[in-house]
Amino acid sequence: MFLLQFYRFYFSLAVGILVRLFLIRSWWVIIPVTILVRLAWFALEKAIQRSTINRLFNVHAYTFKRELGPYGIRIVNKAEKEPHIKKSLVEVFTSDEKKLRKAVEQLEMMDTLFKAGMRPDADSWQLHDLKLKYGRWRLERIEKKK
Repeated sequence: MFLLQFYRFYFSLAVGILVRLFLIRSWWVIIPVTILVRLAWFALEKAIQRSTINRLFNVHAYTFKRELGPYGIRIVNKAEKEPHIKKSLVEVFTSDEKKLRKAVEQLEMMDTLFKAGMRPDADSWQLHDLKLKYGRWRLERIEKKK
């Protein structure tokens, strides 16, 4: 099972070997082709992740603003400028119910720690609090539809 975690490496190595066998008959070509395939794979994964984050953010931003009022508007406007906040918000914007439940459970656990006095700075705490409220609201909405 552990060896299957390296599928990207195996795929890039296989492409390098195929290029060596069919295109360029030299051993030195395997290493740069393997590296280039890995870089292309990484760039493709990042592009897909970025587009998914932007799509989910655009779908849920209006509802987030509407449900959470001026604080939600402030966080969404801030997320449009700062990618790490946008990525953090997408945790509760997911369309998968199991991922949403897991995210809300983690947020509730963090909320318990924050109430015990381990609070971060004001903006991080506000982001966390709004994510928790929106996640709970979405779960309630999902339960009502069932």
